Amino acid sequence: MIFPKGQATYENLNTSFTQLDAMLGELKNTQFTGYVQLTAWEYDGILLFDTGNIANAFEQIKDQRRYGPSAAEGIAAKGREKDGAISVYRMSPEMIQLLANLFNSDPIYKDLSSDLTSLDKLIAKLQNEKHTGYIEINMTQSKNAASIYLRDGQVIASAYLVHGDTVNHSKPLDDIILATIEEPTQFTVYRADLAQAYGDGVKFADSFARQGMIALWNQVLQSIETTLNDKTGAFVTAFKRASIANAATFPFLDPFAAELEYKDGNIQFTGQASVAQFNEGMSQTLAQAVKDLAAQPANKQWMNKLRPVAIQLKTTFGNRLAEVGLTTTLPELFGS
Repeated sequence: MIFPKGQATYENLNTSFTQLDAMLGELKNTQFTGYVQLTAWEYDGILLFDTGNIANAFEQIKDQRRYGPSAAEGIAAKGREKDGAISVYRMSPEMIQLLANLFNSDPIYKDLSSDLTSLDKLIAKLQNEKHTGYIEINMTQSKNAASIYLRDGQVIASAYLVHGDTVNHSKPLDDIILATIEEPTQFTVYRADLAQAYGDGVKFADSFARQGMIALWNQVLQSIETTLNDKTGAFVTAFKRASIANAATFPFLDPFAAELEYKDGNIQFTGQASVAQFNEGMSQTLAQAVKDLAAQPANKQWMNKLRPVAIQLKTTFGNRLAEVGLTTTLPELFGS
């Protein structure tokens, strides 16, 4: 599927200097409708937005493709790597709704040859049938490709890829039809069901936020453990004990469930807890672990040691520490 570019808001912003998380927060606040594209070497990721909410996601790594929340999570991780490029394109709600339903659609006509039918006749047939979906076009000699999008039988957009570059003018459809006459071409037609719900806002938001959430908690736990210079493993032990104590309320903390592990300065999380549940459980558990350790007579100076690192974390993460609950559970360190 080749995406029509739409109206460019940003193009080719380097991920070394652009925070994808912050950008998506801005798009949500402005109720943006369109898509965000993240490209890198042998990588392409698309996040579709409908009035500020993620409607669907697509990710391609080499020849491997995936859709939905897992793709959104992958894009979130890729956005924190260097040397990627981020572009943002505004589109109509009708186009975004169509695209969001096409990612995992099945073909109704596959590999039709231009020797047997012309593209203009195929379009006319789909128009008569009030078709909603798209035509995937592959030219066998030049390896050029195109996509034509229809809604209720009307062609609403088209995109034409020539030698790896998208033809960027207002009416590429005539060029596409002409090209399919000049060389052998194959057509595949996909149908979209717009009655189908195309996104679970909470699920997509959680899947995208998960990578940022884990990165934040990694930094917090690493900073505390490193500052305490805890060669005895007392901090990790206290954190495990606090996890067990809180496991009845937050099951993902249960060590027997093996959904969460903090080891060698890194969090491994394979559970299904929502971002809100994860943050609440982690903030309560960390607060209990730190307070339990600080209450021991041998550790009277631990809070004083931790205050400078807390200041640094507040500088790095700002309001996000309040969002995950640390200003409430550990006001001694993270309060104002």
